[in-house]
Amino acid sequence: MRVPVRATVCVAVSASVALVACGPEKEKEFTGAEPSEASATAAARFAPLVRLHEKESLMPMDATQFIKRSVLRYDHDGGFCRDEPPVADPVDPLRLGLRAKGNGYRHADVELGKSPSASVSCPEHRDEKRTTPPVDADEGSATPSKDPDNRRATTDEEARFFLDPPDGVRNEEGTGAPVYWEYHKHKTDPARTAYVYWFFYPYNRLSAVGNKHEGDWERVAVQLRDGKPQAVTFAKHGSDPCSTKWSELNPRDGHPTVYSALGSHASYPSAGVHSVDRASEKGREWRTWENVRPVDGEPWSGYAGWWGAQPHVKGHNGPRGPYPKRLLPGIFTDKTCGGADKPPADPPADPPAEQPAPDSPKTKDGAIKRYEEFLHAVGREDIDTVCEVAGPAAKQAEDQGFGPCESTFVITFQMIPPEKKKALQTATVDPGGVSETAPDKFEIPAEAVRASVTFSESEIGSSTMGYLKDEWYVVD
Repeated sequence: MRVPVRATVCVAVSASVALVACGPEKEKEFTGAEPSEASATAAARFAPLVRLHEKESLMPMDATQFIKRSVLRYDHDGGFCRDEPPVADPVDPLRLGLRAKGNGYRHADVELGKSPSASVSCPEHRDEKRTTPPVDADEGSATPSKDPDNRRATTDEEARFFLDPPDGVRNEEGTGAPVYWEYHKHKTDPARTAYVYWFFYPYNRLSAVGNKHEGDWERVAVQLRDGKPQAVTFAKHGSDPCSTKWSELNPRDGHPTVYSALGSHASYPSAGVHSVDRASEKGREWRTWENVRPVDGEPWSGYAGWWGAQPHVKGHNGPRGPYPKRLLPGIFTDKTCGGADKPPADPPADPPAEQPAPDSPKTKDGAIKRYEEFLHAVGREDIDTVCEVAGPAAKQAEDQGFGPCESTFVITFQMIPPEKKKALQTATVDPGGVSETAPDKFEIPAEAVRASVTFSESEIGSSTMGYLKDEWYVVD
């Protein structure tokens, strides 16, 4: 999508100078795991009591069992180009991580086309050699691969491996699942250390905002000074980590209480309504210290790929989990967590049962219907729908240095005159103006849009709809 996503992002970023006053961003401290100085006894002593919501159905799970139930795949182009057949089915956890010792899974990269249309096309190959050297993430320069056959390993942060689980894993296991820990040290104050606790859930479902994805990793950290607990750090999705004093977390026998939000499993220091999340005091207890394991002791330790499918559509990306080289921001933050927006109340009504996705026929009419949905959402300033439908194109723009979809389109909304936003709410597309540019791809120019006002190419541009994972999306 040329103007609405990428070119409009450029305009929006420029306009944002006048709309948003931005000061210098405070530098974050990133720390990595240092297992050699850790204590398994201390890790168990400070492990949290996690209070799940009473209506939670997506329980925690043993990550190793999740791996065994999944297929290992490889993606060549940000979620748009996966290989068939898979790299491994079934998957051996020992071959994912550092313990593989030369017997791990590997896969070749390929050089995709430079144009957006070519980059979405998936080349048929098995073990082609890389035609360009890999980029060293630390040095920022191209360096030759040390692997003689030039294939990526699952422990390579630059590789694009991902686990693809069946739907059946979503409701398995429960509060007997393990929690995984790692040990961190403050960069400048040797008296300050922390134990980070990773919680794994097979599925994230926050229906209120359409945030659904496989392989849900959450974490908190217990901050220590001279070996004594001082505070707990809560990692925040979409914002900086924050901390709460140890004494405010109702420590029970030395274990702080942490609340897991319904569906999203985000961790909070208190029950109640936190933005779109709901946490409760009435659900099941997960006594994590009863099954606490060091990350580096797991068979898959070192796996740096994604834990879920990668269509790169908002709310659907399986995230990365813990691995040795991963640096975490703000473990030792002093920023205080706020309280709940609303106090605990009567349990909300059961969320509506998930309905199967409506049929999206692989036809021109299906592409047009989906694009009209996008136009209407822009007119309503419905950011969730906009970023879902335009997810692949927005991700390309973000990879090129622009902000995330949620930020750039908020600015874009402010740039569209009210009368034109109103017109977009009922806009339609003339099928005669839509052309098929490749299999499963349709080009929709501005001149094909029918509304109460006329839109020019410079205002809404041309969009390319692509059929990805059983649905139409704006891919360019």
